[in-house]
Amino acid sequence: MGAAVGDEITVDTDTIGQVRRRGEVREVLTTAGEHYLVRWDDGRESLLFPGPDARIRHVGDHAGAERPTSAADSRDAPGVPPRIRLSDPVRAIMASSVVAIDGAATLRAVAVRLTEAEVGALMVTNGNAAPGILSERDVVRAVGRGADLDKICASDLEAPETVWAESTDSIRDVAELMHQADVRHIPLQVHGELVGLVSIRDVLSVLLREDAVQRE
Repeated sequence: MGAAVGDEITVDTDTIGQVRRRGEVREVLTTAGEHYLVRWDDGRESLLFPGPDARIRHVGDHAGAERPTSAADSRDAPGVPPRIRLSDPVRAIMASSVVAIDGAATLRAVAVRLTEAEVGALMVTNGNAAPGILSERDVVRAVGRGADLDKICASDLEAPETVWAESTDSIRDVAELMHQADVRHIPLQVHGELVGLVSIRDVLSVLLREDAVQRE
């Protein structure tokens, strides 16, 4: 069950000191899987492809009746947490609150940002160019090689070729992509627009749950 026009959507964030984003659904779009045009409290509008960190409060619902949304919602009984499957679209486990940093930021600033946000990877912005990705593993490798924390920039460390996936790709396919590319984080896109990020930890959680169910 998805949202309807006029429903309230909130998106949780892992960024310390940053409050949840809150907005109103202006339009429901379904071309590449259900997503929404949302007008946020700050007056801006953007597309939202809801992940597990998105919550919907339907118009007319009782106060506080927020619930997580996911690709598995329609297959699970009311009140029962949805069980995500490897065959589900990866958008079901993505984090839609992606933490970014400017490409000119120093390695020290990158380390601080990773620590404060408690994430394993950042999207690196470089003007109008497509964003790249920089992981904690990249930072550790640079430090191990003697990189100067105050001279090396984020753009110097970001992956030369960022591995992307479509938000409609299955979790199983993204897991295989991670294995083939030897990466632990993959940004997700819809029509070329960044909509979220998925980590190997997210994928492993689904894999382990599905394995446990099969053993029951």
